[in-house]
Amino acid sequence: MTSLRSSQTYLSHCLCKIKASFSELLDFQSRIWVVHIFEDSITDQSFVINEDGFKEPLEWMKKRAYQTAMLERVEKMKISQVIEIQFEDKMHRLMRVK
Repeated sequence: MTSLRSSQTYLSHCLCKIKASFSELLDFQSRIWVVHIFEDSITDQSFVINEDGFKEPLEWMKKRAYQTAMLERVEKMKISQVIEIQFEDKMHRLMRVK
């Protein structure tokens, strides 16, 4: 009987871990960001980043060489939250839309 409970507990634990992994994967793929890069009044740029089109979380930011501390701040953002990051000589304003 103890062996059966132990197996059930183990399976329950594994299922919870699998569920959490899938939930995390689905959350990353549904995230949308608006990134506004302030350069000067003529050449400011804005991007809408939909992570559905990427293979890993924050891939767009990683390709632009955001530092680890910046990526951690972005990863922790809640929906509708806005942060500003000084990157190189430009200010990046990021808003998590979804």
